[in-house]
Amino acid sequence: MENPFLVRKTTVGIYWSVLFIVSAIQAVFNTISGILPVGISVADGLVFGFLIGAFGLAIWFVTRYNNLENSSVMQICTSHLVAAVVFAISWVLSASLVTRLLVASESYSLYLKSVFTIRLVFGLIFYVVLTSIYYLFILYWNNKLKVTREIELQKQVREAQLKALKSQINPHFLFNSLNSIASLTQVDPLRAHQMVVDLSGFMRASLRNHENEMVTLSDELRTITLYLQIEKNRFGEMLDYRFEVPESCLGWRLPNLLLQPLFENAIKYGVYESSIPVVIELKAACGNEGLELTLSNDFDPEAIPQRGEGVGLQNVQDRLRIVYGSNQLMHIEKNKNRFTVRLLIPNQQMAN
Repeated sequence: MENPFLVRKTTVGIYWSVLFIVSAIQAVFNTISGILPVGISVADGLVFGFLIGAFGLAIWFVTRYNNLENSSVMQICTSHLVAAVVFAISWVLSASLVTRLLVASESYSLYLKSVFTIRLVFGLIFYVVLTSIYYLFILYWNNKLKVTREIELQKQVREAQLKALKSQINPHFLFNSLNSIASLTQVDPLRAHQMVVDLSGFMRASLRNHENEMVTLSDELRTITLYLQIEKNRFGEMLDYRFEVPESCLGWRLPNLLLQPLFENAIKYGVYESSIPVVIELKAACGNEGLELTLSNDFDPEAIPQRGEGVGLQNVQDRLRIVYGSNQLMHIEKNKNRFTVRLLIPNQQMAN
């Protein structure tokens, strides 16, 4: 951290302007009061003003050394007491010496002796005021740095949470697919081969977008289509799907692989337990409020539900909360034999 009165042009200008104004007021007062001639008053004001400003910049090092967080109260008070006395005496003596070299006048020498004590007191007051300003700058910077670090830490935690949630998707699906491929190898080698090809395409697309937290709806649907083709190889005519997505919505951005757990959930609790073909429908609508995605499928309410950990829907809910900061972006409806999930993606995620 550098001296605030040396880093920015604004603070540098304010610092020296204030000192110049104070010196000018003193010079005008001395001249009007008849204490000193105009020339000597100006010289006296400029020398004393410049030197107190230059000495004041050195106070910064004393302030930085006596950090409020790491130093004791006794250490801070002692250091500043000694520094204030040294500062005031050094300023008055050095400025007096310079002005005496510039002004060879007996009356001016008597003037310097008469204001010596007053200037010492002024020097001490100046030290206290400037030190307080320095500490305010330090507190401001420390607080700003703390906030920045907290934001960065929250960002890192958020990214770690998202990666952890993503890691729950691919392994879960991959294990199921490999088991199906192993089963089909003996019964239907051609379907098993096609499933391997589709799985390879899906994994390639997933890995390609793995580092992208946000993707367009168009890209998400392409990945989901690969996933559904794999599942169709497993279930054949028992599974079908439809997308009703206006072209105007395809550019909207949403978290990568957000929809995959929803389709997996629909297959697990819809197709698995159904004795008739099941159609999974995805509808999209976009407007001022955002992108609304509605995924629905039929299910058998009398079927014995499969046991599971509820990872899929909770995964989607958690990712929406982490990315958008709201728990109100996913709604689930279960009416008779129809299961519906509605998602709302805020409108700031529209791709350019």
